[in-house]
Amino acid sequence: MKPLANLSRRALRGLRLLGAFCAVAGSASAQVGQLAAPVLNNPVFKAAKPGPGGTLVLPSGASVQLNQRGGYLLSAVVMLVNAQNVKLTVVSNSPTATVTPATGALQVLDTRAVATATQLLGVISGFGDGLAQPLTQFLSRPDVVQRLPGGVKVVADPFVIGAQTQGKLLRLTIAPQQVPAGQFRPAAHVQPARQPGAVPVALRVYSDFQCPYCEQFETQGYPGVLKQLPADVSVEFHQFPLESIHPLARPAAEASECAAQQGKFWPFKELLFADRSWLSGNPNQVFISFADRLGLRPEAFKTCLAERGGKAAVDAGVQEALQVGVNATPTVFVNGLHVANPYDVASLLKLIQFARVAASAPAAQLNPPLLPAPKTPGPAGTGAPAPKKP
Repeated sequence: MKPLANLSRRALRGLRLLGAFCAVAGSASAQVGQLAAPVLNNPVFKAAKPGPGGTLVLPSGASVQLNQRGGYLLSAVVMLVNAQNVKLTVVSNSPTATVTPATGALQVLDTRAVATATQLLGVISGFGDGLAQPLTQFLSRPDVVQRLPGGVKVVADPFVIGAQTQGKLLRLTIAPQQVPAGQFRPAAHVQPARQPGAVPVALRVYSDFQCPYCEQFETQGYPGVLKQLPADVSVEFHQFPLESIHPLARPAAEASECAAQQGKFWPFKELLFADRSWLSGNPNQVFISFADRLGLRPEAFKTCLAERGGKAAVDAGVQEALQVGVNATPTVFVNGLHVANPYDVASLLKLIQFARVAASAPAAQLNPPLLPAPKTPGPAGTGAPAPKKP
């Protein structure tokens, strides 16, 4: 996300640590993006009282806004007044101070406020201390602290987390990580929904033909998905050969595009994963034998292979994959929602249900925005009007 460009290398290492802790904790317990009932039934919320604007006020003084739709938890906002009535910074386990360069204002943290807020985010996420502890460490970075009054948003897969201070308020937000629809290009290889619904839902698979994990997904996971795939879901295949580690992935991808030119992409794709003989010897000879088995025009297919007629299509696929942040295969999305474990059919089907709900939700509920940064008092150039001459 763009805000990361303003963070130091040290802060980015902290962010990677945050993501790593989430990955270790596992995504099966994640609540954001799933049904809201388990969060509401958590003991933390048993003593909550209704607050203004539909918030829940906890005995700790924290206010929590759970954005729900159709029984699903879309996102959440945690708000807490710093007990010292000042802005936020974190160092170790004790209050500390730093000076905001833009204003010269002293910032002090009551670490209890931060601990309460991050622990609540841990509960809401389903990751507990696996998210709370590294999030607190991340917020302690001085260069992150300096940006908190304006707000910072970071990605900790599978979430986007926002952090902001405004006056006495500490505000944390959490939402599922989601690629905006506009970043996906129209797919070249699509199996249309058998029965299109009111809300379009697409299963987007980014794959590498030589990748062993892609082979496992295609031969073991994907058939189970197809058997239970709802009728309103379309399936897309996107090319992403990892040439640096899979030297034959590119030739296979280009061969599949040659088959696509004769309307046989999907059966050719299935052969590439089912029959791995092309991984040894001369792959082009095997590709030609596949074309013969599928009844393709042999000379047209051979010419396409020789002239690399599928190269442009594969290049476009790689460019698009990088644009949406793909860096490994298989990577699977439901609409713009990343599938944490594409081999877990039950979780994938639940994500499809959530995607239907999310597609019709207001943008502010899907990803709570940062608050507008207040104008800072001071001389000209700091956000305040220049003093008038007497």
